[in-house]
Amino acid sequence: DGKDGPWSTFRIEVGTPSQQVRVLPASDQSTTWLVLPEACPDSAGKDCGANRGSLYKRNLSSTWEEYGSYELNTFLEERVGLKGDGLYGYETLSLGWTGDGLPSLDHQLVAGIITNDFYLGSLSLNPRPNNFTDYNNPIPSLMQGLRNTSTPIPSLSWSYTAGSFNLAPKVFGSLVLGGYDTSRFRPNEVVFPFGADISLDFQVAIQTVTTNMTDTPLLSTGIISYIDSLVSDIWLPLKTCALFEEAFGLVWDNTTQLYMLNDTLHETLLEKNPTVSFKVGPQVSGASVTIDMPYWNFYHTATSAYVGNSSGLYFPLKRAENDTQYVLGRTFLQSAHISADYERNTFNLSQALYPSSSTSSNIVAILPPSEENLPPSGGDKPSSSKSGLGTGAIAGIAVGGFVVLTIIATILFIVYRRKKKTKGDEAHEL
Repeated sequence: DGKDGPWSTFRIEVGTPSQQVRVLPASDQSTTWLVLPEACPDSAGKDCGANRGSLYKRNLSSTWEEYGSYELNTFLEERVGLKGDGLYGYETLSLGWTGDGLPSLDHQLVAGIITNDFYLGSLSLNPRPNNFTDYNNPIPSLMQGLRNTSTPIPSLSWSYTAGSFNLAPKVFGSLVLGGYDTSRFRPNEVVFPFGADISLDFQVAIQTVTTNMTDTPLLSTGIISYIDSLVSDIWLPLKTCALFEEAFGLVWDNTTQLYMLNDTLHETLLEKNPTVSFKVGPQVSGASVTIDMPYWNFYHTATSAYVGNSSGLYFPLKRAENDTQYVLGRTFLQSAHISADYERNTFNLSQALYPSSSTSSNIVAILPPSEENLPPSGGDKPSSSKSGLGTGAIAGIAVGGFVVLTIIATILFIVYRRKKKTKGDEAHEL
């Protein structure tokens, strides 16, 4: 799905009777976004709705309750030119599709969108409440609703990696609510605190950027950047982009504002198979983790919905005009795995792994601070964690999705957390 991927999306149902749509994870949103039919006029072509993850038709739902029209909450995204308006309202929302056995919640706040800046709908992952005119009447988020159900997710936490469409066979995205999948990342001990601004939780320092295409670092002086799953590309300083151009032979297209890849350059880069290494940490020096990005995660398809009448491959690097635009978007999350823990205000960033289809998922709960030292029922050894990501009992909601053209299939399962009895001190590092 998408105009600049393809991207691995995740399936949900909304409305009564239920309507099936495919969405991206929204790391900084407390409201789920749904693409409205108005986003696909006749001029957009007959495939517009399918390419945008399917359209939500509010007039066909008996549970739609309109709230009003407001600007989307795009504090970070607006820095790189992405914004839009939303028609907000309440609706029934289910994770997965009928028969998947995942939770359904009534009266959830959603926003219908028509902007082309956000081509696909998105599933809200931020558990903080929504506020419109003041802070006296907060509207609970989807994550808070899932935490408060009779069979709740273990904690206000989630983990995500975007997968890799260009690998053969393809490795698709993974989204876990309330825990993480140990088969999808290489563990490390670096813990990132949330940013001081609640609109910029996922602040990281990019300490260096290097590549095996040249001995010259692409970035040698640390910068502060932000991770955002709603932004597709990687936004870096102009000087760094110029060094990418020199090392990779990239040419900036002023018309599309993209680094378009012609066949010759693409074949050359496929043969050389370069890797770009991002060394990132909580600060511009000190503790860090290195995320290696192979070339197969650096060539995407810009469709006609993105660049006009034609389509072609492009290199998803954007020129930042100033330091407010340094963003590590979904492209980065193909090679990185992020786990966010809102009960400790920390997150972890790790090298993503690409397990084969025969590799079983291993879903582990992120327990809240009050329970992280409690063992599973049955008297097994307890767990705790300096990183705040205790193993505990296997639990959480796991949603694994993959897309072939406009057809989505997913691996979905839910294992509920058992009650804990006694305390202990065995640790586990993520």
